[in-house]
Amino acid sequence: MTEAPPPVPSLQDAYQALAMGRTAEVLTWSERAAAAGAPPLPWRALRAVALSLSQRPQEALPEYRWLCANEPGNPAHWSNLGNCLCELEREREALEPLQKALLLGATEPALHFGLARAYAADGQLELARRHIETAIARDPADAEFPLLQLRILQAQDRWPEAQQLAEHLQARPLSEGQRIDLGYLLFRGQWYAQAIVQFSTPVQDADLAIDARIGLVMAYERTNRLTEAEALQSALHETAVSHHPKLLDNFLQMQAKMAMRRKDYSKARVLFERILTAPHADPVLHLGLQFEYAAALDKCGEADAAMAALQAAHQHRRTLVGRSHPALQDSTEAFAVLEQPVPPWNPALHVADAHHDPVFVVGFPRSGTTLLEQLLDAHPALVSFDEQPFLQHVVRRLDAEGNDVGAALTALTPAQASEARAGYFAEVAGVVTEAGLRRAVDKNPLNMVRLPLLQNLFPRSRVILAVRHPCDVVLSCYMQNFRAPAFALTFETLESTARMYDRVFAHWTAAAGQLQLPVLTWKYEDLVADTEGRARALFDFLQLPWHDALLAFTERAKDKGAIKTPSYQQVVEPVNARSIGRWQAYRQHFTPEVMAHLAPWMARFGY
Repeated sequence: MTEAPPPVPSLQDAYQALAMGRTAEVLTWSERAAAAGAPPLPWRALRAVALSLSQRPQEALPEYRWLCANEPGNPAHWSNLGNCLCELEREREALEPLQKALLLGATEPALHFGLARAYAADGQLELARRHIETAIARDPADAEFPLLQLRILQAQDRWPEAQQLAEHLQARPLSEGQRIDLGYLLFRGQWYAQAIVQFSTPVQDADLAIDARIGLVMAYERTNRLTEAEALQSALHETAVSHHPKLLDNFLQMQAKMAMRRKDYSKARVLFERILTAPHADPVLHLGLQFEYAAALDKCGEADAAMAALQAAHQHRRTLVGRSHPALQDSTEAFAVLEQPVPPWNPALHVADAHHDPVFVVGFPRSGTTLLEQLLDAHPALVSFDEQPFLQHVVRRLDAEGNDVGAALTALTPAQASEARAGYFAEVAGVVTEAGLRRAVDKNPLNMVRLPLLQNLFPRSRVILAVRHPCDVVLSCYMQNFRAPAFALTFETLESTARMYDRVFAHWTAAAGQLQLPVLTWKYEDLVADTEGRARALFDFLQLPWHDALLAFTERAKDKGAIKTPSYQQVVEPVNARSIGRWQAYRQHFTPEVMAHLAPWMARFGY
């Protein structure tokens, strides 16, 4: 006698089981219902959701497509289809069904979360931000939502808001996967110590444990902890991640970065090519990889291929900046002061207080200022800090009500000058605990356009102007993926970069006649040719005693941890001539239009 099939539970029982997380039972019951000829719509809807909750989106996808085709007026089906596509990292494809769900009246937080993911992948960051804010407002308990919000804020270059949100997330209970996602976002924000904390926390899930180790390797490499990075990397193998596309992508990025660090540039090039052939839902990450790929090509001696990769990267960057900052012009807040007249030297404003006026290190970006900073920081009487916009903040406060900065400075009273100094040194003290005991080194290259305006606030400071061959500087700027969005426009081509170089140095030269501060012009090539001689001259200028231990400044830099400028790798190596004359390999790209901006400065600086 044939045994009768088990009965099909009621839909009410199935819904209750799904609510209790008993997805395996729901899947079994849905199969029985299909065999028994039960109405397919409710059971296939239950099956699709159960598959999604079981983290089987590939199997859930055809179920959602069937539901949308058979009940096209149901917004939940379209919302679920869009979110399923997002889980499969097909965010751009998800946009249309999610928009349809919204038009049909869907309002649940998951819909807005999916729309935020899809718009972010499509580069429509402002729409993404609005939808993730709606999702958070409707369900503030879901930690996935602020994690996506942090990624969107970073992509929009809204760094103060991003930092505040990152601090909030670090204090919030997170799942293992969320904690690792946060680690990668902290890494992207250059908050490396905090990223290391997230990656170092024990993880039970095997795949997540591998992802955490991959993130830790990249964080160690970025903070020059190479021995630890290599030890961790040696235990990671591609076979362990090949089943998981996102994990494999992170693994290949780690391998490429470590290959670059070992100077195995051919291997790095192949790895970057593998990574870039895969689709990326995160356009900002994809952009960074394009610049890293160009760097690998450059190191392989393939100048034309590197230039082609850079042109593609800059075009991508402009698209992203145009979407995120549609009103942005070809300038930055720093460059906005180029046309400001220099206020006259006014001893009446020179406040006597307990603060030691800083040593300002200025110059065009990529002129060797980070290497110079490490040398200065090695002296026991000096202390440096990562590039900070503290002088920019002084200018901004003076211009708080939209007043002309030059007029505000000319009308400054001694009390206001004292207040401006206090604000600056309070910010310095926030990043340097021993600022009151040692003289601060404020290294921010483009302070060279602000410093002439503010010399009355820091009359006892000394200035070091870093100079390097203009063509090497312009090429290096063009090859960097600078975080500041306006730099993306300023350094978009070799010619636009050379034009800005010309403008900045023309401004500096015009202001030099009114600059009353002591200035030492510091040529990078001279330091390479005679490290000890130039180092001694530097400390003579600063009226500081010489110590032979200062010559070990690159070794000391290894112990500093995070160096957030692009030259973090080079400044921990012995001083060498590898980057001198780098532009010669790209000479054909330095057109007459480019050289018209640079040739006068080459002659002026003796190149």
